[in-house]
Amino acid sequence: MFYCFLSKTEKTVKKISIIKTLVINLYHTQKYTQMKKQLLTAIAVCLSLCGYAQTKGTNALGFGIVSTTEKTSGYSNDNKNTLNSFTLSYGHFIKDNTKIGVEVNYGENKQETINLSNYESKVYGGNINYQRYFPIVKTLYAYAGGKAGYSYSKGTYSGQNNGQGNKNEQYGVGAYGGVTWFVSKRFAFETSLLSANVSYSKTEQSDNNYGTYHKNTRTSFDMSTQGFINNLGFKIYLLF
Repeated sequence: MFYCFLSKTEKTVKKISIIKTLVINLYHTQKYTQMKKQLLTAIAVCLSLCGYAQTKGTNALGFGIVSTTEKTSGYSNDNKNTLNSFTLSYGHFIKDNTKIGVEVNYGENKQETINLSNYESKVYGGNINYQRYFPIVKTLYAYAGGKAGYSYSKGTYSGQNNGQGNKNEQYGVGAYGGVTWFVSKRFAFETSLLSANVSYSKTEQSDNNYGTYHKNTRTSFDMSTQGFINNLGFKIYLLF
């Protein structure tokens, strides 16, 4: 009888030991699973902070402005040239760090010569573009891109050259680059620093002064580049 009692006790102790081992293993397994989930969540958050703004499927609605004023003084007169340009754009990231888009723009140019003639023109245009982004540090990116566009402008003179005017059509392609700062998940700032352009333009010059009308047509082909921080402009993007 005593032998049987010890045998049952040993069996009970053994069962308790097995159950205890299972409980400990289950606890560590759950703890490991929880830690794994936390680690994966942390990695996902880090990735979202580093690349949320440039991921495939993101849309970008942008607004840009360029404003310059130039004044010169001469022996006989003073000149003032003012340029204001506004752009509205939409882009879509077709893959990570790669965006295609369309852009429309409107501009006004005023050239004033004291005591002589003044010139004022308005410009309408648009382009399609492609941009590729390259990470620099954290949310600061460099970008390079290309575009093809069309613009139309009409200008008139007043003062001594009253009655004169011109119309201009321009077709162009270009490459450009700059820096973009993705401030948050919804906003980004962008500026263009370098550009190179090739354009073809057709200009019609008219003169309706003193009751006579003359019209001249001129075509031109132009290649130009802009250096570091020339005609610096900014864009603000809303990302969604």
